[in-house]
Amino acid sequence: MNIQTPSSEVHAALFGDLGDATSLLAALSRVMDPSRALLLSDTADLLPDLALGRRAPLAEAGLDASPIDPESVLARLARKLADRTASGLIVDMDWAIGHAQGAADLEAWGAVAEQLAQDPGLPVVSLYDRELTIEEQLQAAFRAHRQFLAPSGLYENPHWLPAALLQTAPLDEQLTFLLGRVVPDFAGERAFRRPDQQFARGATPSWLARPQGTMGVQAGTQRWHIRCLGQLRVYIGSRRIDWRIPGGAPKKTRVLFAYLLQSGEKGAHADQIGELLWPEDGSETVKRARLHHTVAMLRKTLGSADAVLRAGEYYRLNPPPGSWIDIDTFEQLCRRGLSLFKRGQDEAALRIYAAAEQLYGGDLFEDLPLEYVESELEDWCLPRRTWLREMALKLQYDFSKVMLRMGRTREALEHCQKALAIDPASEGANAQAMRNFMAQGRTEAMQRQYRAYRTAIAAIGAPEGEEIRLLYRDLTRGP
Repeated sequence: MNIQTPSSEVHAALFGDLGDATSLLAALSRVMDPSRALLLSDTADLLPDLALGRRAPLAEAGLDASPIDPESVLARLARKLADRTASGLIVDMDWAIGHAQGAADLEAWGAVAEQLAQDPGLPVVSLYDRELTIEEQLQAAFRAHRQFLAPSGLYENPHWLPAALLQTAPLDEQLTFLLGRVVPDFAGERAFRRPDQQFARGATPSWLARPQGTMGVQAGTQRWHIRCLGQLRVYIGSRRIDWRIPGGAPKKTRVLFAYLLQSGEKGAHADQIGELLWPEDGSETVKRARLHHTVAMLRKTLGSADAVLRAGEYYRLNPPPGSWIDIDTFEQLCRRGLSLFKRGQDEAALRIYAAAEQLYGGDLFEDLPLEYVESELEDWCLPRRTWLREMALKLQYDFSKVMLRMGRTREALEHCQKALAIDPASEGANAQAMRNFMAQGRTEAMQRQYRAYRTAIAAIGAPEGEEIRLLYRDLTRGP
């Protein structure tokens, strides 16, 4: 076996078809003897020829939890590899698909892989199914893994930062390291350090909004983890913030956070915020004073004066780079699941749809008071809420379509019922339920479903859809 000897530790990402054992083995053989490697996976079909004694479930390493505990995962794997009989460690990144922590868990795993590659000094390869990997996970892999592995060879990742630099180094050192990985002339140099910078090391101009996924990050920052689907929940690191602080008004503080969040990088004008929070109260001077107080309370809640920035008459949130929001992941999963379904990859589509279903905890900002959500002056929430609800509705009946195509009619009907719980008048969900009943040979149930649909649309004054009318005609006509 011709194993390449890399010049440094190996903790690589391998993106591929995980059902293609030949290609996987060809790539793995570049850095280890796969027949003597330890494989962490819950999937029996992954590298099926690997000896059972060389396989272990993900739970043994603590990779079945979210968020993962990096110290615990490292300790468990170090014990499993202590006998030094394994040629390397192969990890099925299947565990990350349904994790709500998203990129943060993948980056935490990257730090563990880095430690294992140093001691006991074994190659660590993380296997990603390229069909199931969504955009933010791919982006996280660029930060988490030192190399990329393929059947053609091992390739250095120019965007990787060692865990020590990622967690504690100022920005100038991070940038110098990244430049040195691309241009050998700069390797090891302190290219961006000058004596006059010592009091502002790592500073980033506050007016420059750095997008999520920037490779260098400010040392010591704790990313926000924001859940908007269902109740608004915000975590800083592992701590869930408490909106109830002395001197604050929790409802208004939460509404201000949500409003600034949806305003994005452009922020919101002080007058707009004032009209939203105090539409009937006081003069503009009074509203400004109340706004200044509420912004101060929000900054205190988020633990930093820089959490909310002001530029002239505009305010905007300033989340740390790499912060996560559930909406982005939910939309990416829905799009990927539909793509897999259309290509007939049903098992993969089910995996992605299940992860998306887990993320959708309810309507966008469902716990915000209605008087702020249904503002007469600005439709800032309801259109987006409706869009996401429609996406969740379609997710459920698309889920049902996959189940029905696989002959799993009971589960297909369950997902239709979940869709109808969101919108009883949905033509698509009712039509899919009718098809499910006919697949079960339940003609009367199909007819009851059609009548229920007509009752639901009559209640809201909507016309009957032409497609479902024709479907009913075809289903009742018989063979």
